Amino acid sequence: MSLTRYRIGEEAGAPTVTDDMMLLTMLYGLLVGILLTFIAKRLRQRWMVFWGGGLAVLSFGYLTADWVGWI
Repeated sequence: MSLTRYRIGEEAGAPTVTDDMMLLTMLYGLLVGILLTFIAKRLRQRWMVFWGGGLAVLSFGYLTADWVGWI
């Protein structure tokens, strides 16, 4: 007996994340990563530069792969 509810016509395990949602998430991640990196450089917080830069690089990589058609 399953307690999970599905909408009419929706199968179990149907994807709930669309490509547009992923694109918006990566754009947001890129913006936040760049912002964190600049703020961290001013405050001299190396750990935040590392994580902000990593977030920006990975977001940019995902956007580039999506643009090229690898994803």
